[in-house]
Amino acid sequence: MVRVRNKNISKRLLLALPVLFLMIVPKVVSAQVSSSNYQSNEFFFGTGGDVEVSSPNYKAQGSAGALGVGQFSSTNYQAFSGFLTPNEPFLEFGLDTSVVNLGTLDTTTAKTGNASFHVRAYIDSGYTVKTMSQPPSMTSGASYTLTAMSLGASSPGTEQFGINLVANTSPVSFGNDPSPQPNSTFATGQAAAGYGTANNFKYTVGDTVAQTAGSGWGLTNYTVSYIANISVLTPAGSYTMIHDLVAVATY
Repeated sequence: MVRVRNKNISKRLLLALPVLFLMIVPKVVSAQVSSSNYQSNEFFFGTGGDVEVSSPNYKAQGSAGALGVGQFSSTNYQAFSGFLTPNEPFLEFGLDTSVVNLGTLDTTTAKTGNASFHVRAYIDSGYTVKTMSQPPSMTSGASYTLTAMSLGASSPGTEQFGINLVANTSPVSFGNDPSPQPNSTFATGQAAAGYGTANNFKYTVGDTVAQTAGSGWGLTNYTVSYIANISVLTPAGSYTMIHDLVAVATY
């Protein structure tokens, strides 16, 4: 049985919900400015707006006279324009599967399983997700740990334990590719090198298994595909893995 739990680490935040900071200014203002003595955030070019226009039947946010909206970036800067632009970075990491049971292992057939998690981030330069646990080990009796795979395919009869984060067709159809929500325009999560090749698996403690391409905005759903094989020499017994995944934001 492979049990999965999560651990969440950020360079600046552990686990936070989005916090919205806004300045409502009735006159024309400029961008964020700071020095050793002051800092001003959330400036707006335009005539103003309202963050909460409501009645018993509707609720809206609006602005007037905005000269530009959207996100702009290069290798040296990143900017956001428009009236509603939250300026607080955050990282959210959640597990959507709690237990994965690979069943009874034998020497003739590979055993597989899936677990899902998601990462959502805003206003940062990306994130990485690392795997920090040892492979499955015996829970009673002798001390023994299944052999972690170098990158390669499943080989029944050879002791192996590995994972990847993509859809596979061998030894069976299982797993899914990372799924940015609602699409890659809004999120850029992807499987990391070594964990993004269909039908190939590996496992190394401390490896980065998922990461962003470019900025780490938006939410990406991930599926961890587990595979295990044993040899005739693998000791009989129950094996368990408490799988620690660590998400780290970069700025």
